[in-house]
Amino acid sequence: MKTIIKPAITILLGIVFSGSIVIAQEQIQSDQPIQGTQMKKPVLTKEQKAMLKNDLQKRKELREAFKASLTQEQENMLTDPPRVMPSDRIKAFRASLTDQQVNMIKTRQQEIKVMKDEFRSTLTADQKMQLRKMAVSRVTMNRALFRHDFTNFRFI
Repeated sequence: MKTIIKPAITILLGIVFSGSIVIAQEQIQSDQPIQGTQMKKPVLTKEQKAMLKNDLQKRKELREAFKASLTQEQENMLTDPPRVMPSDRIKAFRASLTDQQVNMIKTRQQEIKVMKDEFRSTLTADQKMQLRKMAVSRVTMNRALFRHDFTNFRFI
């Protein structure tokens, strides 16, 4: 009788213990916040996504229009080998811009600002909070990756 009771109690305790572990793991997994791309619901609506897509297309068009207005000399300033310090190259490029090109840049910046403001006005408070969380997690991930890249780097 004693030989039957000990194994039966051991098996019973094993089942109860393993069952409690499984239940605890399920509870822990359900309490964990959703990370990465696993969101409870989409952050942006279809209209907002379409607005962003149109904004991106408009930016590309403005950029291409500005590039088309550059002279060969200005393009050479941007693509020359790095014989000149980048800050000096930028100063020389800015000095070579015509009034029309400067106006193109200013209007482009104003149009982009208007597009950003229009998009931001469509966001709800919940969307703003989710986008901020995503941005913060992206920044912290980039910082961690940056630190990781140089942790094993040795200066000789």
